[in-house]
Amino acid sequence: MHSGRARRWPHRAWAACLAVAAMLALTPQVLATDITDIGFVDQAAIGSLKPFQDAQAQFAQARDQLSKQFQSAIKGKSRADEQRIFNDFNGRASAKQHDIFGPLLARTQIAIAAVAANKNLSVVVDKQIIIVGGQDITKDVINMLNQPGQLVPPVNTPPPSEVGLVDQQQINSLPKVKKANADFLQARQALQSQLNGQLAGKTADQQKPIIASFNQQLSDQQKKLLQPIVDATEKAISNTAKSKNLLLVIDATNRVYGGTDVTADVVRALQ
Repeated sequence: MHSGRARRWPHRAWAACLAVAAMLALTPQVLATDITDIGFVDQAAIGSLKPFQDAQAQFAQARDQLSKQFQSAIKGKSRADEQRIFNDFNGRASAKQHDIFGPLLARTQIAIAAVAANKNLSVVVDKQIIIVGGQDITKDVINMLNQPGQLVPPVNTPPPSEVGLVDQQQINSLPKVKKANADFLQARQALQSQLNGQLAGKTADQQKPIIASFNQQLSDQQKKLLQPIVDATEKAISNTAKSKNLLLVIDATNRVYGGTDVTADVVRALQ
């Protein structure tokens, strides 16, 4: 049973064929010296805190109980009933996940916002995407999370940021992108079927050139069907970044706090 999709946060409860590069940046040296209002958080370190570990254990126990109930509920049921029961239990698992992690995530978000406000940061990102530069605010956030009592969110909203955000999922849901992905999957399946027939009864040495040919044909189909969409998306992101004077654009999943969401602009440019 799936637990449902949650926010991409410390507990990590958080592809299409088309993977568009959504990072436009200056050199790391320039970023390190010129961009001083970017912070980053080690979400794995926050996820290792006792409250999150306790929540993980609590959710794992609840998920196991739901899984046992699900297995009992589908015994002797038709495929249609199984799907209906699955959807019901999946929804219950997602609700339980939200109940357990929701308060922790909300408290963490307030802590990050408060630290960012104190340090005049316009955006906070996941540590995973940082190579050089930025301010590590992980310890400050952890110290605030360890304080007793309720946390008070900052009064001010984050200032305008030169870091843009793009929601890749929204781009992937565009009709032309979905069609490109579907066309490529169909082409790959056809090539795979041909490959299976050609490999039957062949020795390992005889299979090598057949596999090499398959890989080349697959690469050609990828360039033909997906590359135009990738190029168009990169151009749309680049033009949007220039028009809004952004220094870089990142995938929205790597944003923790702040930033300038330019997804709607990119989507309009692609339609």
